[in-house]
Amino acid sequence: MTAPATEQPLRRVCVWLGEHKIIDHVSELSKAEWFEHAIQRRYPSLRVTNEPTEGEQ
Repeated sequence: MTAPATEQPLRRVCVWLGEHKIIDHVSELSKAEWFEHAIQRRYPSLRVTNEPTEGEQ
């Protein structure tokens, strides 16, 4: 099933402390990008991933 053209695909932004996922955030592409950059600015030593949700791959 694909999303209608007016909807943005969902992205999963995860924040990692070593091997431990401490934040798991799912939102639309534009909000996910904003969240990713905000976390990277605030916590530059943490690893942040931004990937498609499982249904979008």
